[in-house]
Amino acid sequence: MNASMQKLMKISGFFRVLVLVATAVILVYLGYNYWVHDEFRRANSMLFNELWYDGQASRGVLLAIQSPHLLSLILGVYWLQKLLSYFQQGLFFGNQAMSCYLWLIWIKLADFGIDIVQSLVTAYYHGQFYDETHLMLPIDFGNITTLLLMLLIVYLLKAAKEIEAENKEFI
Repeated sequence: MNASMQKLMKISGFFRVLVLVATAVILVYLGYNYWVHDEFRRANSMLFNELWYDGQASRGVLLAIQSPHLLSLILGVYWLQKLLSYFQQGLFFGNQAMSCYLWLIWIKLADFGIDIVQSLVTAYYHGQFYDETHLMLPIDFGNITTLLLMLLIVYLLKAAKEIEAENKEFI
C-alpha cells in the first residue's frame, strides 16, 4: 500500500475521533443548557423560544417537536462513523462506503424536510396559545447546495469506481 493511501487512512481515523469528540461536546452543551440554564439551545425558532418561556405551553411537547433533529444527528454520526471506518480500512470505493454515503445523503434530505415540518408544527402549536403567529419556513439554500454537492460526489465516486474497474480489467 502506498504512502498516500496510508495517509488518507490515518486522516480518516483522526476525523473519526474528531466527529465523536464534536458530537460529545454538542450533547454536553445541549444538556448543560437544558439542566442548568433551563434553555433548549438547539431550536432557533422565535416561535419555539416564545413557547419555551410561556408557562402554558408544554415543554414535553416542545421537546417532542425537536426530537427528530436529535435522531437525525445521532443517525448522521452513526453513518459518518461507519463511512470513516471503511475509509480507515482503505475501502474508499467499496459498496459499503457508498452505502454509508448514500445514507448520509438521505439523512441530510430528511433533515431538510424535518426543518420545514417542525416549523409548521411549532406554528400550529403556537397558534393554540397566541392570537397572532408569524410562520417563517427555514429554507436554507446552503443545505440545498450541500445536498447537490453530495449528489455530485456520489456521481464522481461511481465514475471513479468504474474507471478503476476498467483499469483492473486492462491490466
